[in-house]
Amino acid sequence: MIKMLEASQFDRIFGSLDPFPYNRSFTQNLEASRRSLEGFLFIDRVLKALNLSKATSHYPPKSKDALRQLYEHISESKNATIHHKLSVVYYILLDIDEQNGTNQAEAYSQRASIPKKYKIFMKGLWHMDALQFDLALQYLTHPSLQPDFIDDIITVLVRHSKNGDYSLPLAYYHTVQPIIQSSTALELLFDSLARSSVIDAFQFSRSHADFMRRQLFQRLVLSVLGSAHNEGASEKALDLTSLPFDTQEEQWFKECLNSGEGKRLPVAKDTLLMRRIATGQPGYGGEAGTWAVVLEGVKTGSGGRAQT
Repeated sequence: MIKMLEASQFDRIFGSLDPFPYNRSFTQNLEASRRSLEGFLFIDRVLKALNLSKATSHYPPKSKDALRQLYEHISESKNATIHHKLSVVYYILLDIDEQNGTNQAEAYSQRASIPKKYKIFMKGLWHMDALQFDLALQYLTHPSLQPDFIDDIITVLVRHSKNGDYSLPLAYYHTVQPIIQSSTALELLFDSLARSSVIDAFQFSRSHADFMRRQLFQRLVLSVLGSAHNEGASEKALDLTSLPFDTQEEQWFKECLNSGEGKRLPVAKDTLLMRRIATGQPGYGGEAGTWAVVLEGVKTGSGGRAQT
């Protein structure tokens, strides 16, 4: 195993670099990906985590000399471990392989004895930077990995979801079961859950302490009822009003729709009536045809069919 990186190893590691892989087209693609990924590639995030922020100014390198400078920043760092340094070099070699059709990254990883889990993780991040999210998850959900950059991964996956399909961020979350730190990532994930499964989002809200639980519960109510014109809205409203609320949740539900943010929604009154019917409250449970009328009110988003 390589125990240290030295500037003199550059030519041996990278070879002739002919043609130079970071041509104008590839560099423009990387910069476009950087803009698409909240302004930071995942390799930028890695370098920052390793206290190598200065190195990000050299990526992507515009010339062989710039690549040499980037390598020297990595090799001369006193902050990063050898495994981390080797992993960054491995990432760069993945770029070269992609452009030149070579197999330098794998050959180097074997010579340097880079641990498999480091290779798996860096390849996952490399695919994230290439916006190949389905391929990225094949690596980032590997059981050998300790989850890292969790909030960033979830944020990117949710914001790049298309046509209401949140299967990738939800697959990542359910497989890895990470602890989410930032409120932004938590809210994005929860919204994805709410749009995909009301029941799953409800159970997720219950896994948090009371203050956050209430916030998430209200977010679920507003998410379901705020999309009343969308396909499947009435079914989701029915799922919501049929949930097994405890006493506290029942109170939150009423407050949200009677006096909270949900009061402004056209379907607020209809939804409260749906809840009364679902729980068999006296005077509502046996009204023939009421379900159909109220569901139609929720479906059209017009409201006004229920009087409270």
